[in-house]
Amino acid sequence: MQGEVSVCKIFTFDAAHQLIGHKGKCSNLHGHTYKLEVVLKGVPSLEHGQSDEGFVIDFSDIKATVKQLVVDRLDHAFLAMGNEPVLETLTATGSKVALLSFRTTAENMSAYIAYELKRASLPVYSVKLWETPTSWAEVLAADIPEEGPSYRLYGGCDHE
Repeated sequence: MQGEVSVCKIFTFDAAHQLIGHKGKCSNLHGHTYKLEVVLKGVPSLEHGQSDEGFVIDFSDIKATVKQLVVDRLDHAFLAMGNEPVLETLTATGSKVALLSFRTTAENMSAYIAYELKRASLPVYSVKLWETPTSWAEVLAADIPEEGPSYRLYGGCDHE
């Protein structure tokens, strides 16, 4: 649409996961410092004299929503599909677990985050999740069906 502008807010969070059945070292329990790029797109407000004039959305509003829906839930948590052998121990010891019920690849996590932000009525264009400084997965929000993403059952992780 003519006149649209993209805005991006970047977040980081630390989390652990384990990809059961993966052919490489990511079958082991390990962690990442994830970098999350949330790109929103829309026409800036034209309401003359209003606080939001010229904004697609206020960066502080993006921050509040992403922090509440994503970062607070995932930061310093074990990201679980539910089939990990360590899950029972983590739960029993009171460790923070985010039970997501899908394989916690960067691809699936990107789709999950995009869907959650769309459900919160943010004008999401894309979500890019960096798993390492050289490896990321990106999902365009338009590619996520209204009923939610189809998660991939297999996939890798690039743990360096």
